[in-house]
Amino acid sequence: MMRLPKFTYRVPREISDAVLMMGDAGPEGQFVAGGTDLYPNMKRRQQTPKTVISVTRLKELNQITGDGKRGLTIGASVSLTDICEHAVIVRDYPMVAAAARTISTPILRNMGTIGGNLLLDTRCNYYDQNYEWRKGINFCLKKDGDICWVAPGSSKCWA
Repeated sequence: MMRLPKFTYRVPREISDAVLMMGDAGPEGQFVAGGTDLYPNMKRRQQTPKTVISVTRLKELNQITGDGKRGLTIGASVSLTDICEHAVIVRDYPMVAAAARTISTPILRNMGTIGGNLLLDTRCNYYDQNYEWRKGINFCLKKDGDICWVAPGSSKCWA
């Protein structure tokens, strides 16, 4: 069983606090909402933030505001399930609801957020492996290596 590496978990109460926390953490900080992509990546040591900042309690990011005529604002922490079931989205933006329903499984949609899915790290069969597996192939261009195993002749990472 792969375990999460040690990290500091911060929970801001206001967006301004989250910004300050990320400023303090610098490049070793990472925002998280549902964590359905981040935490497995951390277990595989693909992403190794020293500070994880939860945005789940930031009310502005947990709501859908506006109306069908003037448009909606969907906060980054709104779950995919909430998007699928929101009456105004279903009525006035049915393709948005339909697109959200195509993502993963109902259980993951309950936890997965729109922000997390927009920021989702690219899937790759060579990259999405545990550290020892990736070490065994001398890593890849995306993390710690110098070759893209998807396109070995390319100098570009295709993941």
